[in-house]
Amino acid sequence: MRLQIIIPRLSNFLFFIQKTDKQILTGFDLKNYFPSENFDLLFYEKSNDKIWEQIEKSTGKERLKQFQKSIKPLETTFNPYWRKEAKHLLSCKKYFQSNEPLLQRVIIDMKRLSGTQHFTFTHIPIYFISDFTHSDDEIHAWFSWMPKKSFMVVEIPPYFEPRDDLFPIGVLAHEFFHLILRKNKNLFSRIGKVAEDNKKLFIKLSEGMPHKLFLEELLISSFIPEGYLSRKHFHTKITRRVTKPKSLLAWRKFVAFKLRQAAKVYVDNLHHIDEKYLKDLIKVIKENTKK
Repeated sequence: MRLQIIIPRLSNFLFFIQKTDKQILTGFDLKNYFPSENFDLLFYEKSNDKIWEQIEKSTGKERLKQFQKSIKPLETTFNPYWRKEAKHLLSCKKYFQSNEPLLQRVIIDMKRLSGTQHFTFTHIPIYFISDFTHSDDEIHAWFSWMPKKSFMVVEIPPYFEPRDDLFPIGVLAHEFFHLILRKNKNLFSRIGKVAEDNKKLFIKLSEGMPHKLFLEELLISSFIPEGYLSRKHFHTKITRRVTKPKSLLAWRKFVAFKLRQAAKVYVDNLHHIDEKYLKDLIKVIKENTKK
């Protein structure tokens, strides 16, 4: 079974509306229709009917009709954009599917690290969304986890081109790692406890991100895509970092460099992430936090 990659036109249309300059849309703001904190979750479903059903639950039947009428004129702006980007997303889909055997080997290592036996990555829907607002040529991905349903979203800029570089596979693997960790309730609970015990430290560093998620990001990044798992499977170099980090991305690269030897030992010797590894991670963070 292959990666469950979905390229939904309606989701892309709604995302396009959300991201397009307000002046082009004469002041139209999609978020006015969705006060819910789960705004983004309304977009990612397999069928148009389910998307509209979720929107109706959020807005009501009459508001839905008004919404559909309001976005109708925007189709003429979206259509030429979509003709080009749909082909681009399809090319990206082929790139990820062609590298699926490599991704599977990485996931085997991540399952061992997490002490997780049962996780089938092909069961997770992956929604490809074109995002013209990113100024770089790297993909951006995020996950949604619920007890009975999880999915991932990959935002792909028009400038991204599938290539021999395997870093994008590592980005996708990073998001899978988040979901795999949640399969081991004891380990996931322990990560939360460590984050809570160091709450003051993470409030200072995380810039509004939940401190548990901030710690989880650094933990996963110490292995992939910045850390040893990328070196092992993709033959990439771990970037040397000697200055104190100031952003989440800088912290991710920093801990990957500082914990590169420890991560190698855990991966190569089939160890589970444990109390010692978490303590070593916290030590690196504390020793390199500006006072």
